[in-house]
Amino acid sequence: MTDGLETAEKEFARWRFRERQLLDTIRDLDEEESRLHAELARVDQQVSYYENLARDMKGAIRPAKLSSLLTSFGRGR
Repeated sequence: MTDGLETAEKEFARWRFRERQLLDTIRDLDEEESRLHAELARVDQQVSYYENLARDMKGAIRPAKLSSLLTSFGRGR
């Protein structure tokens, strides 16, 4: 009877050890997921900034203004 109890205790200890390993892995994955979400948010913010910047730059120099600038540079020579 003692042999069966020892076997059960060893098996239980192995399962508890495996459970701790799995919980540690889940914790690490949760931390990595949070880090990746934060990084993705920063990338989205940068993309939005550069899209707005490109749109603003296109609006700042309209074709008519660009044409007059090119003409004035041509006259300066």
